Amino acid sequence: MTRYRFILCSLIIVPLALGFGLPAGRVSTENPFPMSSGTYWIYRGTVRWTHEGSDQISDAPITWRTEIRRVIQHGDVHGIVVGGFPFDSAWSDEQPKISDSLLLESKGKFYLIGDERFEQAVHRLEQSSDSLDGILKDNDLVLEWPLRKGQKYCDADGMARPDGHYCWVVTSSRKASLSGVAGVESAERDEFVLEYWTNPDNIRFTFVPEVGITKYE
Repeated sequence: MTRYRFILCSLIIVPLALGFGLPAGRVSTENPFPMSSGTYWIYRGTVRWTHEGSDQISDAPITWRTEIRRVIQHGDVHGIVVGGFPFDSAWSDEQPKISDSLLLESKGKFYLIGDERFEQAVHRLEQSSDSLDGILKDNDLVLEWPLRKGQKYCDADGMARPDGHYCWVVTSSRKASLSGVAGVESAERDEFVLEYWTNPDNIRFTFVPEVGITKYE
């Protein structure tokens, strides 16, 4: 089997279809990120990587599904278990390693928890007597509503940096049409681009309120 090292790796996905776990034509507007069980996104994109021991670059087309598997309510904290959330999945041998993540919303802030913290966080959310102290961490923030161009959010160390690195930054906003995406009306919608830069890499995604992530790179 060919082995790969992801020293140079990029993934770009754009939506093919969006389905809501609600009656036809109804979209929940309680949160800017859809949070209804059964909601799913199907993306198409390309993943690129370098081969181990060489500078050869390869790419492969992919189709990706992200789905809300479960909704958990704990006081004023809304939680959803998401399968295949783009930020929280690994890549190997051209194939995604799908995992479950927990997206928490409280007072307009959205926190993403995965990996070894996922199961414990879900268990705590299920316990009505748990105060959830310490579960909402600023370094888990992925979205803070409402969005505006130039907005920056992250933990205290990142906020103190003058270069804007290690924070999510809203780099642009515009009106855009999602024509060609099944399940979404093609009317103009607000679209925001958010970026997260570190010294070795960066993440960029596009977000449309009430629709979700419409591009990830």
